[in-house]
Amino acid sequence: MGKGKMLREEGYKPRILAVDEFAIHKGHSYATCVMDLEQGDILWVGKGRAMKDFEKFFEDVPSDSLSAVIAVAMDMNASYNKLVTKHLPKARIVYDRFHMQSQFGRDVLSAVRLDEARRHKAKKRKSLPISRMIPTRKL
Repeated sequence: MGKGKMLREEGYKPRILAVDEFAIHKGHSYATCVMDLEQGDILWVGKGRAMKDFEKFFEDVPSDSLSAVIAVAMDMNASYNKLVTKHLPKARIVYDRFHMQSQFGRDVLSAVRLDEARRHKAKKRKSLPISRMIPTRKL
């Protein structure tokens, strides 16, 4: 019996979920997957990765089956965050380490690049000869 059916029939109530999307065909079509991290089972898979696609999980799975959920692990997808907050307001959202490190790296590198560009520009201004800094008139 599949976990989806168990959610409806046997009172199975997962506590810790994970949500992720994956490519079905690289760069062309995607699916969203919801897993029970404690049991290691896939609970639901739906075609697409948009907000409306993940919303189907909450339509397909009875809300009382999700009443024990205390945490949901996910990437930093704002749509997933919004839906989990809406449908599971008591659950904590936990961002996965890979995406946190990746975002941190992008933020830090952007700040360092911007600082270096400013420093380089200021240094270049200081090193220009005075004759190039003051406009002169040709006679």
